[in-house]
Amino acid sequence: MLDNQDINIHNIPPIEPVPVTQECIVATALRFDLPILLLHTILKVEGGEVGKVNYNTNDTYDIGPMQINSIWLDKFQPYVTPSQILYNGCINVQIGAWILRSNINKAEGDFWKGVGNYHSGTPHLHRKYQEKVYAMSNQLLKQD
Repeated sequence: MLDNQDINIHNIPPIEPVPVTQECIVATALRFDLPILLLHTILKVEGGEVGKVNYNTNDTYDIGPMQINSIWLDKFQPYVTPSQILYNGCINVQIGAWILRSNINKAEGDFWKGVGNYHSGTPHLHRKYQEKVYAMSNQLLKQD
């Protein structure tokens, strides 16, 4: 098994970037039984971009539009490459949606707990994240 610490993000070979599209967001929301608005909201809150990495203070890093934390790389390594997670926006959204759906399921259907756990399992951190997601979703609803 690949150890997350063995992956040097700087050595990930670039591939042709694939943007996040509305079609991908809708298909992914349907596949994982998530509100389309929620995926749009998390994309806004996370603020990631295709091909971009953000480093965390705990020696992990967040990858792409959904800011997939590097701790997940081992889990997805059999199915996709780190290059695909970094450079393919649709794959990144699909992985983020899987993580989100898994967190909601683990929270026994507690939607907001699952949303908070997408960001962190630490209660005070996930509460702040819940508040950000809630506020952004309301902001996006007002724009429509």
